[in-house]
Amino acid sequence: MEQVKVLLDLQEIMTRRCAIEEEKRKVPLDVADLKGLFEEREAAFLAAGQEFESLRQQRRDREREIEEERDLVEKAKAKLMGIKTNKEYYAMLKEIEQTKKVNTEREEVLLALMARFEEAEKRLADLKAEFEEVEGRYRTQMVDIDARMATFDKEIAAVDAERRRIGASLEAGLLRRFEQIFDRREGLAIASAHNCSCSGCHMNLSPQLYNMLQRGDKLYSCPNCNRLLYFSEEADGAEAG
Repeated sequence: MEQVKVLLDLQEIMTRRCAIEEEKRKVPLDVADLKGLFEEREAAFLAAGQEFESLRQQRRDREREIEEERDLVEKAKAKLMGIKTNKEYYAMLKEIEQTKKVNTEREEVLLALMARFEEAEKRLADLKAEFEEVEGRYRTQMVDIDARMATFDKEIAAVDAERRRIGASLEAGLLRRFEQIFDRREGLAIASAHNCSCSGCHMNLSPQLYNMLQRGDKLYSCPNCNRLLYFSEEADGAEAG
């Protein structure tokens, strides 16, 4: 029966497509560990960069404040020459000493900040080197992954074209029914019948149905699994032998 051959060919091509899709789904797993490491290194590098920029801004702010206070001290010292009374003179001296004290505290803060800044700068350089090394490996592997995915896509496109060509010779209703069974029955929509049983679900068939299948003049379905059936003379011959 010509329809059986067409359905078997269609089943083979659809099975091939499923196999290609399964291989394609596995491809991202090949780079999953490296991707996780890349993302981890990237996050650490970005965080270190943010910390570095924050410390650099704090350092600039403290340096500016210290410089502004030094200018105030110099201006206050210049004013001392023009002060007439002892009260004003000592008040200005007190103000100058207070400003110097504040500046001394700021310089201590700046020194601690500079130490943190240098540590952050070194840590950033180390993390950058680690990130760039992992990034290089990840990007290289992704180029290979993209090429493999493109190859799979081409294979799927070719298989789909062949599937459409084969399916075009079938009635629309039969094709739709076949595809539904294929999806529901794990890629086996048409199965051989031999030794009075369905090879798909291994359930016994009635003698009447088995006899009709042997005639091969019409498509029948397994009453149990609903797969399309065809009589296999080779299978029955092997059983008999």
